[in-house]
Amino acid sequence: MRTTIISTGDELLAGAVTDTNARWMAARFSEIGFEVGRMETVGDDIDRIAAVLRRGFSDSDLLVVSGGLGPTDDDVTARAAALAIDAPITRNAEAEDVIRAAFERLNRNPDPVNLRQADLPRDCRVLRNRLGSAAGFVIDSGSCVAYFLPGVPSELRGMFDEHVAPALPRLAGGVPPLVFRCFGAGESDLQSILNSLLSKYPVLKASFLVIHPEVNITLTGFGEDLRHDIREEASALLGRAVFAEEAVDLPTALGRELAAAGLTIGCAESCTGGLIGHSITRVAGSSAWFRGGVVAYSNDLKTSLLGVPRSLIDRHGAVSEETARAMAAGARERLGCDLALATSGIAGPGGGGTGKPVGLVHAALAHPRGTEHASRVFAGYDRSGVKRAAAWTVMLLALRWTAGTEPGGFEER
Repeated sequence: MRTTIISTGDELLAGAVTDTNARWMAARFSEIGFEVGRMETVGDDIDRIAAVLRRGFSDSDLLVVSGGLGPTDDDVTARAAALAIDAPITRNAEAEDVIRAAFERLNRNPDPVNLRQADLPRDCRVLRNRLGSAAGFVIDSGSCVAYFLPGVPSELRGMFDEHVAPALPRLAGGVPPLVFRCFGAGESDLQSILNSLLSKYPVLKASFLVIHPEVNITLTGFGEDLRHDIREEASALLGRAVFAEEAVDLPTALGRELAAAGLTIGCAESCTGGLIGHSITRVAGSSAWFRGGVVAYSNDLKTSLLGVPRSLIDRHGAVSEETARAMAAGARERLGCDLALATSGIAGPGGGGTGKPVGLVHAALAHPRGTEHASRVFAGYDRSGVKRAAAWTVMLLALRWTAGTEPGGFEER
């Protein structure tokens, strides 16, 4: 499927604003298993936008256009779209409902300038915007489908996931891709693991996307007759590196398992500094399973808040298996949760020493039957990279335990 992303806005061409929308959409397409063939940026000029859209309609199967749907004079995307397909602009009643609903949430009434956002190409299909007043819309030319989305990043992302992503398999008209979300092995290692499969099936194409610290693998090019065999063989080869076979990140996968099992979770964080709690609470509905967390960066707080014996820290060090296990057990008891996660490590760039290099992380999971432990040295990572990898390490412990698979085994590859 030939896919083009078009971004509109003078501010993008001037360098005043970075085009995060195009980058985010390209990554989402890759996660889901679809490639973007071209990305273009055009300023707020109705004739230039119309020309870019005409070219897109002629040589693309799918267009996603962002920006220019607001109420001001420089928001010309809807008029440019109408010009590109030679359609009149009309007041769209459904789009007007979207605008009025957005203003009702603010206890305000829209003025005539705001209602101009409801002037759209005739016969387009309106896309509801749950976060703002700008309705999106779809134009289907017969040979190309074009989605027009607002430029506000939060609105665009929500509308992409609600309207565009679910339609992709139908628009592609082919066999859905296979997606493997991985953690614990690098991109090159995963490529080597899959080489035998790629040699066996010459039609198979593997695409790799690193979304640190995860690696997203998408397999395409096969027919329905091979899909089951390829999935089974790829899953067996990738083994424990895979935490999900769909386009979800690790915190989301963990949240689903916790919800399905009816379990609650909490955390005790040292080197991750609250990142675990932040990652878990990004998932909608996390209040149903996340009890809370303690950021015990100092040794005194590890003792006073989590009950870690000071003698244990003095004997083994704050960055140790023993301390991580005690932190997890203390958090489970004091937070009143079914599972508790704990991290302690050396995020760097300094602080390492003999036997405890920069990048060393100890992670622990306390559960009703005891505690699990994993340690890794994330060499070559910067400080934020070590923190993120540490958070993912301990969340994967919890995911595997909750899903009923053996939690350990974070071997270096």
